[in-house]
Order: sequence, then structure tokens, then C-alpha cells
Amino acid sequence: MSIQQLKELFGNQEAVLELVQLEGGELALRNAGSEKEPLVKIQFSDEVKAILGEQTPVVAQHMIQAALFGLLEKQVNEWQAEVLDEQPKFLS
Repeated sequence: MSIQQLKELFGNQEAVLELVQLEGGELALRNAGSEKEPLVKIQFSDEVKAILGEQTPVVAQHMIQAALFGLLEKQVNEWQAEVLDEQPKFLS
């Protein structure tokens, strides 16, 4: 995912995201204050909710943090690859 795609997704470079519980019980990640379709929805089965109890939102938050970290790590790796692929200006 490119920076341009991220800008289009979040609306600007600095995004404030919020994790909210939707009416149907799903947990959703969206731009803060936005009523648009959430960026991500997480739905746990009743069995998993029973196991996690009050920790369900915390687990969802960790899942989203891991996904965002993976996305950022991928982007950084692509930037580094672009820099390394440039021809040197001077050969010694």
C-alpha cells in the first residue's frame, strides 16, 4: 500500500482512529468521529467472547495494532528497497 493509498484511506497523513462497538456487537476501527463505513470490523463468536470476557476489546485492539504495525513495516521495507535500488552517483 502506497502513501497515496493511505492518504486516500485516512483522508490525510495524520489520522486519529477509534475502536468502537457497533450496534450488532462487532468491534470496528474507523476514523475518529466518522460515520463512514469502518476501515476494519472484528466479530468474535459467542464462544470466544465467553472465553475472553471483558478482555474482548483489548484483544481486538491488539489485533488491529499488529495489523497496523505490519502495514507500516511493509511500507518502510518498500521505501528502503527503493533507496537501495538507486544507482550510486559516484563509483569509487
